Amino acid sequence: MASQKPIVIEHLFEKHWDEQGNSLRRTLMSLDDVAEAIRDCRSKGVKLSDRNPANFMKDLLRGGNTSKNWPVSVAMKGYAAVQRTGAGECFEFIPFAKGQTDAFPEEFPVRLDADRYKIQSISIPLVTKSLGRSDETWLIQVAINLKVIESHFAVAGSFQFLELAHLQMGIKLRSTEIDALFLGHAGSAKEPKPVLVTCEAKQAKDPFIPSQIINQVQAAFAANDDVETVVPIGLRAIKGVGFYVTEFEAVAKADAENLTSLTLASDAIFELLPRIKGI
Repeated sequence: MASQKPIVIEHLFEKHWDEQGNSLRRTLMSLDDVAEAIRDCRSKGVKLSDRNPANFMKDLLRGGNTSKNWPVSVAMKGYAAVQRTGAGECFEFIPFAKGQTDAFPEEFPVRLDADRYKIQSISIPLVTKSLGRSDETWLIQVAINLKVIESHFAVAGSFQFLELAHLQMGIKLRSTEIDALFLGHAGSAKEPKPVLVTCEAKQAKDPFIPSQIINQVQAAFAANDDVETVVPIGLRAIKGVGFYVTEFEAVAKADAENLTSLTLASDAIFELLPRIKGI
């Protein structure tokens, strides 16, 4: 069944579109705006619940068909959207970049020709493997147990760490959620400086969404006053193979507030031997 969310998005866009000025009067849509729009679209056959608008864009951005599900009328006017969280916000309409034709181009697809490294998985008990799933929590659990992130920085990383340790997974912050957070130290062994690593996990069918990763970086700085550097990474499953790890350029605290894009610093594929259910 086709998603009914494009009908709601189109309704909001048309509601705030200034035909004479050829622009939007307002680009930022709140949770209340979305809930109200869902109710307004009941007459158009929309049966979506208006009780949980916080997941409205999150669910729409999942998978690789976001551009196909995006309203054609909105794309023709040169607008896509980005999820916004915190302070009652839901999403914001954003204009296409120069030369952009696809509403949601995949900026960081899996590079199957990236360097490959083999990692053992026999240390994970059979009973644990039998419960394997494809969700992000399982991906992170396996990656942490097998030290995939630590291995990446040791053999393929761009940023040089003296040490790196996992802190926590599934961290729900006010403006975002960080799938896994690591604390490392870099620089001189006599005067090591703390560096955080934020990790966004994706299933094989889901692309990395830069805005989500940027939100994680900004939230990490907001929650840790003594950290001056954050290294954002992405972890994506490759079915029947293992993990694709993308490391983005380190972000300095002074640059975090105005961060709008990511630059790939290093990537690698880690093959799990033997294969693990769900990955």
